[in-house]
Amino acid sequence: MAYGIGSLAGAIAAAAFVAGCASNMKVGSNFDYNSFAARVQPGESTGKDVAQWIGQPYGRGVEVMPDGSRLNVWTYYYGAGQIPSGANTTFKMLQIKLDQDDRVQGYVWSGDLSGATVENKSQ
Repeated sequence: MAYGIGSLAGAIAAAAFVAGCASNMKVGSNFDYNSFAARVQPGESTGKDVAQWIGQPYGRGVEVMPDGSRLNVWTYYYGAGQIPSGANTTFKMLQIKLDQDDRVQGYVWSGDLSGATVENKSQ
């Protein structure tokens, strides 16, 4: 009988473990791309402006251009979904490129663009 109770306890523990693993996961911090896109002016907006709008970046790096010049790259990301199924999964990333004078020179957005503002500000 002890064998049966031990097996039942093991099965309950395994079920609880699996149920616990099937949970929501989040990485990064959510940010509003539309708010950023509506405000940013390449060549004019600064890193300080960006930090006020969407906070400090999660990553910082460097992009070396073909002419040898360098841009500082700030990375923002947010992902959420259910583990391990992957249901209701979303991920977005924004990389902002700043020159040596801390001016935004451009940015790269990856994510769901439904409802997002995408406009040409290079004119």
